[in-house]
Amino acid sequence: MESMSQFVVEEAAAGPGPESAAPPAAPKVVRLCDGIIRWSIYVMAAVLPLFFLPWTIEVVELNKQLLLLIGASVTGIAWLGKMLAERKFEYRRSVVNLMVVLFLAVYALSAWSSSSGYMSVMGDFGQEKAGLITVVSFVVLYFVIANNVRTMRTLHCVIKSIMIGGFVAAVYALLQGFGVHILPFAFSKTPSFNTVGTAAALGVYLAFITTMAGGLLLAGHAGPAEGGKKKRICRIAYNVMLVLTAVISLFLIAALDFWPLTLSLLVSAALLIGFAFVHAKSVKGISGVLLPIAAVIIAVLLLIFRFPVNLGFPAEVMPSMKATADITMKTLREAPLLGSGPGTFLFDYAKFRAPEVNMTAFWNVRFDRGASRFLTLLATIGLFGALSWLMMSLFLLVSSGRKLFKSDEKTWHILIGIFSAWFLLVFSKFLYSSTLTLELMFWVTMALLVVVHRKDFYSVKFENSPRAAMILSFVFILTIVFVLSGLFVEGQRYAAETAYAKAIRIDRAGGQADEVIDNLIRAANWNPRNDVYVRNLALALLLKADMEFSTPVTLERGEEESDEDYNARLQAAQQDKLRQATNLTASAVNTANRATEISDGNVANWSVLASIYQGLMGITQGADEWAVRSYEKAIELEPANPTLHTELGKVYIYQSDVAAQQMQTEDEEAKTAAEERRNELLNKAVDAFNKAIELKSDFAPAHFNLALAFDRQGKLKEAIAKMEAVVGLEPRDVGVGFQLSLLYFRDDQKENAIGLMEAVVQLSPNFSNARWYLAAMYEDAGRLDEAIVQIEKVKELNPNNDLVVRKLDELKKRKEAPPPPEEGLPPPVEQPVQNPNEPGVQP
Repeated sequence: MESMSQFVVEEAAAGPGPESAAPPAAPKVVRLCDGIIRWSIYVMAAVLPLFFLPWTIEVVELNKQLLLLIGASVTGIAWLGKMLAERKFEYRRSVVNLMVVLFLAVYALSAWSSSSGYMSVMGDFGQEKAGLITVVSFVVLYFVIANNVRTMRTLHCVIKSIMIGGFVAAVYALLQGFGVHILPFAFSKTPSFNTVGTAAALGVYLAFITTMAGGLLLAGHAGPAEGGKKKRICRIAYNVMLVLTAVISLFLIAALDFWPLTLSLLVSAALLIGFAFVHAKSVKGISGVLLPIAAVIIAVLLLIFRFPVNLGFPAEVMPSMKATADITMKTLREAPLLGSGPGTFLFDYAKFRAPEVNMTAFWNVRFDRGASRFLTLLATIGLFGALSWLMMSLFLLVSSGRKLFKSDEKTWHILIGIFSAWFLLVFSKFLYSSTLTLELMFWVTMALLVVVHRKDFYSVKFENSPRAAMILSFVFILTIVFVLSGLFVEGQRYAAETAYAKAIRIDRAGGQADEVIDNLIRAANWNPRNDVYVRNLALALLLKADMEFSTPVTLERGEEESDEDYNARLQAAQQDKLRQATNLTASAVNTANRATEISDGNVANWSVLASIYQGLMGITQGADEWAVRSYEKAIELEPANPTLHTELGKVYIYQSDVAAQQMQTEDEEAKTAAEERRNELLNKAVDAFNKAIELKSDFAPAHFNLALAFDRQGKLKEAIAKMEAVVGLEPRDVGVGFQLSLLYFRDDQKENAIGLMEAVVQLSPNFSNARWYLAAMYEDAGRLDEAIVQIEKVKELNPNNDLVVRKLDELKKRKEAPPPPEEGLPPPVEQPVQNPNEPGVQP
């Protein structure tokens, strides 16, 4: 074993005199601070991979970030307090420290210039690991560990904490895989849930734990067996835990069947074997390398064969490596030095994804991370940020590797497990994404590497440098103020998250709209910088407004109330309801606009704003123009989304219908201008629909609306051909069949029209308009009895419709003395049907 003196800094004896004497309470304060630091590190290493809370939508990453912020704050303050109590400033010398500070500085600059400041500073909804506050916490932990782990005992305790957390995480994941759900939460009742993050992230974490276990077993096997009987028993129990953890982890890794994970394990295990071969004289027999050898064999077999056991772990869907690289390169062309901002890969993906994705099942999914953590970093923090991270990692990799080759028997035993496990994390970042747990392990093991191979400290005693004491005191007070302020803000943020989660749960349970709105308002008030809350509040307000518009006013009539008084009271209630609905609509528009101001680069905000304006067309003057502008902005941010182009085309069709109404005038000049505008708008609509079809050839809503545009242009044959193509894509869509039947009738294909309308009625028996037009087609064909049957059914569905009653009477009279048949089709009994399966704009 390496002697403790290699980690402990020898302090020069202080000179006599009151200035050099520490206050009497200093030793106790130092011990207290030191204990807080050590136990905080142990808890973070063991508990953070296991930590989650059930009160938020994101139960894992957000809560881990909260624990990390608290842990980093406590350890940072305790370290500063310890130095003040010791009356000296001291830190471990290492070039890596400067590189860490450089990386943090570049990261902060990238966050400052980000297209979404809140997302880059805080991280949100799965991107907590990328937030600036998270990286600051990691850096604080790095410096605390690097400067306060000074004894072999403390070093081993940190490693044991890591392994204990890994053991519990592995056992829990195994139970989840076999369907043994020990937690009471609904979200934990599936194999997909684990305490690390995604299934693939769990695999990387377990590979890290396996590699660490292999290094520890190798170091323990090669090192001398010291201590009495009790220590030997503890050591045996610890080794049994390591072996059991490794066995469970290897089984789970095999069950996950994820090649980047398998390759990372293969490389790190081979590295362990390679270093053991270099130091073969220190290894007593082959048993010390059995675990790495087993890991290599299993990894090779997994790369060739498929593991026969399936535990139901879901495959993680993400952009391909090629797609990630392409998006990264396009992002760097716009922001080469500092990238788009930490945590904003979601925006990069939306803007630069290839149209070929539209032919997959994930065409309407916006991914917030790439296939590679390094490529994601390159896109989001630019060349400066990625190169600073790469330089930091490569320097430590080379310096630690060289030390491993040159180290004596004592040092390499400690270094080999830490180095191999850290190397696995670095290697995996080029093949897979990351989670907050993996990032924590990266920074903790990096600090431990610095602890092992850098033992010289720089120290400044306060009696020799009063300015150092003043500066450190100022930093200490400033840190406390900053931490308290930060924790207050984080508390508000967490309260907002719980309110948002409550709103979502109420909505999914079919609760009252008012409760949903109240909780969304609380979330938006507690955290006004989160555009997700504001955007969803806008949608909820619009839904409430639609309910107010569509719900009739019902009042109980007094026993002696006159008709005049009742009607006056009813009219007043209707006017009040209309005012409420109008106010809610205005609030929805203002709230959606606020979401775009918070995060101008988020396409979801613009698409929601556009859809709200689109819903107000015909009600609010100028809503159509605002809808066009909003959709154009959304298309700028996500040009490969066929839905946005289709919705824009629908707005153009609405505007063309308005222009067609303006043609009904005796002013020839105004009529000509309106006709030209109508034709121009229809051409724009056709172009928009064709663009949507170009992006996604099987996108039925674009084909459907293109047929409607052709019909308005007088291109009946083209409209029929296009609508027939839509029927091929959506054969059971009654809206499409209904429109095609009408087109057939106008094209004098009356038998086809009747047959198709009959099929529509069979698919949707309560479709009043289909029965209404089918009756008209029967009447045109002289099949009056069948027409009467259809109208009677329409009357059952619409008992208070005078038009239906008159039509039924007319048909019955015609049966007795039939007049000449009317030409063409009657006006609809309901509003024109829209495509019921047409997808809305995805927020």
